[in-house]
Amino acid sequence: MIVLLCCIKSDFYKLKHTFILWLHLIIPMAVVLMFWGYYASVGVPSISKVNGYIEVLAVAFPFMIGLITSMVIEQEEQAGNFQVLLCSIKSKVITYLSKLIILFLLGSFSITLAVGTFALLYKTVPPIFYLKVAIALLIGNLFLYILHIFISLQFGMGASAGLGVAGSLISALMITGLGDGRWQWIPWAWGVRLCDYITMKTAEPSFSAFISSEMHKGFLVLIPVTCLSVLASLFWFRKWEGRKSYD
Repeated sequence: MIVLLCCIKSDFYKLKHTFILWLHLIIPMAVVLMFWGYYASVGVPSISKVNGYIEVLAVAFPFMIGLITSMVIEQEEQAGNFQVLLCSIKSKVITYLSKLIILFLLGSFSITLAVGTFALLYKTVPPIFYLKVAIALLIGNLFLYILHIFISLQFGMGASAGLGVAGSLISALMITGLGDGRWQWIPWAWGVRLCDYITMKTAEPSFSAFISSEMHKGFLVLIPVTCLSVLASLFWFRKWEGRKSYD
């Protein structure tokens, strides 16, 4: 545990003087200010408009995860073809977990800032609503961090960023009827669909039983897939020796 904490601290210092940290501050605040300016002109937002803001966040995060993850991994590549990542300590699992945790913590900071700031500005719904939304976004996006670390390490920045764009497009499509009955099998739909169901449950309590059933179906897939992906990624990284182009 001490070694892992030291690795996380080291990874944070690597990012401290880069623009990556600032992106996690600037982008959430820019989105909040954009919606604040729009809603200031149309009056206090209803719960449907609050949901519109949440949906924008949920749809944007797959792209942001793809971009940020690729930038962090590219930093390791430029530092010496992943030698620090592969050889800095005896256990490669620790270095992998450190990268995953630092990325997830940065994403958690962005989500908390984006949702929390909006909650302070607009109290149309109870604070517990915003808390549930933030948690749904965090849980729904963890698998995507694992996926994009793999893609970035194995195929590079372009592949991860490209998949991030595609993921955001898929996420947007899953809001529509295309996602009905199949959203739980599509990782890019998890965040946005869970947020939509939380909104529906708040706005239409009469549909509570149906919504709870849908969310239950989602968690039955989301939780085991995420847990298995963590284990699979650890096993894969223990065997990974760098990209084939460097052999």
